[in-house]
Amino acid sequence: MAIARTLLPIVPKYLRMRRSQYANIATIEAEARRRLEETLRAAAKIPFYRERFGAAANAMELCECPILKRTDIPALNHSVRGRIGAGGVFFHENSSGSTGMPVEFLFGNDHQSGRYAARIRYLRASGWSPLRRNAWIVASTSRLDESPDARLVFSRLRMRSTFLRVIFRPFDVQADALIATRPEFFYTIPSNLDGLLEAFERRAVRLPSLRLIFTGGEVLDDSIRERARRILGVEIRDNYGSTEAFIAWQCPAARYHINAEHVAVEIVDDNDRAVAPGAMGRVLITTLENRVMPLIRYEIGDYALASDEQCPCGRTLPTIGKVVGRGINLFRMPEGPRVSPWPLIGPLRAREEIRQFQIVQEAHRRYRVRYVSDIELDVAARHDIHARFAAILGLELEVAFERTASIERTAGGKFMTALSNITE
Repeated sequence: MAIARTLLPIVPKYLRMRRSQYANIATIEAEARRRLEETLRAAAKIPFYRERFGAAANAMELCECPILKRTDIPALNHSVRGRIGAGGVFFHENSSGSTGMPVEFLFGNDHQSGRYAARIRYLRASGWSPLRRNAWIVASTSRLDESPDARLVFSRLRMRSTFLRVIFRPFDVQADALIATRPEFFYTIPSNLDGLLEAFERRAVRLPSLRLIFTGGEVLDDSIRERARRILGVEIRDNYGSTEAFIAWQCPAARYHINAEHVAVEIVDDNDRAVAPGAMGRVLITTLENRVMPLIRYEIGDYALASDEQCPCGRTLPTIGKVVGRGINLFRMPEGPRVSPWPLIGPLRAREEIRQFQIVQEAHRRYRVRYVSDIELDVAARHDIHARFAAILGLELEVAFERTASIERTAGGKFMTALSNITE
């Protein structure tokens, strides 16, 4: 059975990861170094990397390697496929395209089993169990889909996990599906959870069986955490994952731990130098288990805060600070730096007449607020939002308002709460 062959290596990896998350720091760093050296040796066999690195590929320090851009991925993919030939065995998956450029990644079984083992570690750390009722509202898969994720969704091994294929349905429909499922654990993307919380609050209903919410795939704003506590009475455990790798996850002490057995993470400034702890920078990842198509210093398109904190939970895995968002979701100031859009969300969420919204930066000083509401915002409301935007950003700006019937989702079921149309 294909799904069993895929999942079988996960168990020993998960058991090792349970131990390694508490190993001493020197041991974790030595193991990461060993895996990096293996990754560089595997990369040296691929024509794309041989041309980039030259003869000294195996002896290079990671910080000396060229940064891999998203625009490089098609050429890397072509090089890998040419090397392994038509009979090669690998998994493949397309990115969601939320950056505007969907690309295809290839993976070996070691990478996939490592990603699943890290996911299980994340879920189990907060008490999740496949033997308890849990519901998942994520982008739907088809029985014709040959990916490991799809095979798991439709296999008997999912146990008491219910995959609700309703993410593109109205939030009231999703809420009804959750009420019928009576989950103890629930997983979805943050923007979808935001709409669900509004539906539960408006209808004054709760999920009495619910113990915890898991989120991933987007930036989780602190305001959503606060509303989940207030409306549903539960906490959220977030994770930072992508098509390329499962990067980090939030433990019960609320820190984000990097899956150091699976991926190396760098946070760098505009000059490609590591930023200081607490500073924001671009996220680079290096996969440590994918020998088929290793990604070395791949610029994933996200910005995050660097961290050197030790977690009070006792885990010694390195940590990462708050993930701020993708470059296209950050606003650009006239002087050039990027800033998080999340402070601007408060003035809009405070308006009871607005059910959903999207903030679009059209130019450095020009913004458009697209909103879903039964009524047009009056002059006083528009003036208040405009004034608060200007105060938060600290500059004179234009704010246009556009009432719309709905905010479109991406192909992966995500809402773009913030979007910048300013190109580099």
